Amino acid sequence: MKQGNIQEKLRNLKYTELTTRELAFLSLFIAITAVATFLHIPGPSSSYFNLGEVAIYIIAIVFGRRAGFTAGAIGSALMDILLGYYIWAPFTFFIKGIEGYLVGLFSHGERWQDNLVAIIAGGNFMVLGYALTKGFLISWPAVLPEIGIDYMQMLIGGIIALPLTHHINRYFRK
Repeated sequence: MKQGNIQEKLRNLKYTELTTRELAFLSLFIAITAVATFLHIPGPSSSYFNLGEVAIYIIAIVFGRRAGFTAGAIGSALMDILLGYYIWAPFTFFIKGIEGYLVGLFSHGERWQDNLVAIIAGGNFMVLGYALTKGFLISWPAVLPEIGIDYMQMLIGGIIALPLTHHINRYFRK
């Protein structure tokens, strides 16, 4: 039985019709995002710089919006819990999930320009989401450092993810 291209299957993913193979890939994406988020540097007032955006961007661009949502939401929120940032987990689930969804939604094919626009759209949602959350949870003066950290994550995530997505997409076309 031919299994087909997993990249295409995940791009057209239906949560109600998951195969074991698709579930295994989604679990792997969650784990990759969690590990990338675990590689972190604590910042001011309960924020931290991490490499989770690299994983979210690659997964969303290569495997689509639903895979990006799943990896971003669950992998990132899980790390908030494991790293002791419990209060952030529900917000992270929503913010990082939507970030992954937007990146996957706006990325179309191989063109790096489309993928860059997708990263900017998803990344700006993440920055805005965390800025508003930090303002409400901590204080409005604490928002400025949060914005700086989040834009740095978006920038570094995009710089690393864009060339890697090109190579990963080429691999799946073979």
